[in-house]
Amino acid sequence: MSDEADRDAINHPLITLTGLLIEAESSLFARVSATIRSAGIATDAFEVLLRLSRSPHGRLRMSELSRQLTITTGGASRMIERLERDGLVSRVPSTSDRRVVYAEVTETGRAELARVIGPHLDDLRDIFTVRLRPDLVADLERGLRALRDALLEYPQPGEQPDDEGDADATGEPSASATEPAAGEE
Repeated sequence: MSDEADRDAINHPLITLTGLLIEAESSLFARVSATIRSAGIATDAFEVLLRLSRSPHGRLRMSELSRQLTITTGGASRMIERLERDGLVSRVPSTSDRRVVYAEVTETGRAELARVIGPHLDDLRDIFTVRLRPDLVADLERGLRALRDALLEYPQPGEQPDDEGDADATGEPSASATEPAAGEE
């Protein structure tokens, strides 16, 4: 590549867009993590409790939880082990498929989430409703949903498709905690 082509590539609008997204995510994560930690809970534990609590029956397949958290299934298992020791979650085997194990939020986990969610929501209100116009927040949500869905449509390099199927223990399709609740979108 020539120097001019290098400069064009370096200044490409998609490079800028990706950089802005990464900078915004890093700043947002640092801020909300500080708020969550100051409430006395680890950020990863909070995220697990939130995702489980937003899921049908308060549970997700371990494979789905690891996908949503973008960590390995082994990493998710270790995290759930720690949270299980603290009484915040439990492992529940599927009644219809021995290969499937769910992570399920406990009442103690729900109480811990309820204790921390107020300061977290106050922080998010400051970020998204005080600092940004409602139309920008709506556009951002639409754009991020579209980006997430486009990225999830195909396995990432080196990733194997999930062979556990798409039904939960009741045979119903599993739902993602990141999907909008009924009436949203």
